[in-house]
Amino acid sequence: MAATTDETPPLLIRCPSCGQRFKVGAELRERTVECGGCEQRFRISDEVILRSRKFYPGEHAQFSANRYQRVPIVASVPEGLQTISYTDHADASSFEPVLPQRMIAGAAAACGVVLMGFLLFFGSTRGGMLDGMSSANRLMMAGFTWVVASVLLIYANPRSRKAGLLFSLLCGGVLLPLPLIFTEGTVHAKGASSEENPTKGRPPTAVTAETAQVAQLRQLIGTDPLVDQNAKLAKEGSGRHAYGLWLRGLDESNKLLVRDYLLRAAAADPSSHPYPRGRNDYLMVVAGVTMPIEKLAELAAPLGELSQIYREIDVIEIRVNNGNFVSSAADKLADREDPAFYDLNKRELESIDLERVQAAVKRLADAAPKLYRNDISRRLIVLLKEDGVEFREDLCRALMRWADESNTAAEAAEGALRKLVAAKKTVPREMIALLVKAKRVSIMPILNSLWLGDSGTWEPYYVELGPAIEPTLLAELKDLSGGLRNSAVHMLGKVGGSASLTELEAAGAKADPELRVRIAAAEKAIRERLRE
Repeated sequence: MAATTDETPPLLIRCPSCGQRFKVGAELRERTVECGGCEQRFRISDEVILRSRKFYPGEHAQFSANRYQRVPIVASVPEGLQTISYTDHADASSFEPVLPQRMIAGAAAACGVVLMGFLLFFGSTRGGMLDGMSSANRLMMAGFTWVVASVLLIYANPRSRKAGLLFSLLCGGVLLPLPLIFTEGTVHAKGASSEENPTKGRPPTAVTAETAQVAQLRQLIGTDPLVDQNAKLAKEGSGRHAYGLWLRGLDESNKLLVRDYLLRAAAADPSSHPYPRGRNDYLMVVAGVTMPIEKLAELAAPLGELSQIYREIDVIEIRVNNGNFVSSAADKLADREDPAFYDLNKRELESIDLERVQAAVKRLADAAPKLYRNDISRRLIVLLKEDGVEFREDLCRALMRWADESNTAAEAAEGALRKLVAAKKTVPREMIALLVKAKRVSIMPILNSLWLGDSGTWEPYYVELGPAIEPTLLAELKDLSGGLRNSAVHMLGKVGGSASLTELEAAGAKADPELRVRIAAAEKAIRERLRE
């Protein structure tokens, strides 16, 4: 059994010899001990035990202990003395600065409400970000933004929750009505336009003449943007028209690619725009074209399968094949030894993505024309004629290898050359090389102008046109100087005849020593060529 703890307090004693004080246990009472300071032996009795005087609370006046009171001190107040009353101490949290995260939360809530308000206001127009979205979805966006903003505002105002709640209610009162007020561009569940009258904006005679099926089709597709565009073009009196492509099952990631293709292929107005109609359906309004609707249907063939042409409403329905927008494996496209190399790259030439087309043209330009020569050269010529194609140097380089009908390729290249010159754009050397190879003398004025601007670059191509350039060079020889005069003498030495000898002799009489050497070499070459 454990021994009980001795709680007897120790005794405070003092040595009678040196006066040193010690604490000893109570069990040493009436026993002899030795002082550790002077080694004096003495007996622990009442004479050496020190006792402190006891006192009771209130016996000594200690005013410093008043700060620890538990009961308020009642002090007598002299009669007529007015006392001072103090207010309660302020909460320390009221002096603390606002935490940064709370400030960020409040700013994020305010910015989110403002941005959503602008989106619901401006994005609901035709062609806006929310065009084609139903009113229920817009209302859901506004409600979600309001809930998130309310939570952030209440969190950002810990000292005034009521003010944060009132401000959040104000935000909700501003956001939630917007989807119900600005309903332009909304669609119903089936993808129709939100307007109750689908024939709004058209003449009454046209409305009465339409069958119920056509009216239902208008409502299903939502042709209001198409009707508005045609009304605008008719008012301008330009003779242009707008057609609609009802693209069924088009992935959203491909809609801009389709738009760019139609703008390029149909030479459409930049205002052409795809309008979402739900379930991956889009109404692509192709505006500002002069071609018939059948021609536009042919241009839209690479997008997928043509389902039907609705001439009553100027709409073409197409089942889009999104697989046409997916490129083949890169290793197969680049392997010239693979039997599928030519077939795969020929398909790439038919793509509406110009980046894929350019990559295929570069691969074919370095490959031998073994298979599909007519099909590939024909497609290269079509691409060279298109205005939106910028990689004409690659096309001309590929045509020099693949074109078997040089005249057809040269005609396309000359047409493209004249467009570049009219637009004052840079002329690629590959295009001139293709035309010179085909002996297109008709480009001599353009080539002569290029040579006058940069003789070092264009002289090798200019001289390839042969003797046809002699009259032009002789007519300009008198007015030329410096490097151009030396270049003209050199070219006359290669292609000139007897007429060049007369002009060179006259020019040599006033020429400097260097030019005389060049003229002498040119005359020698001409005489040797005439003797043959």
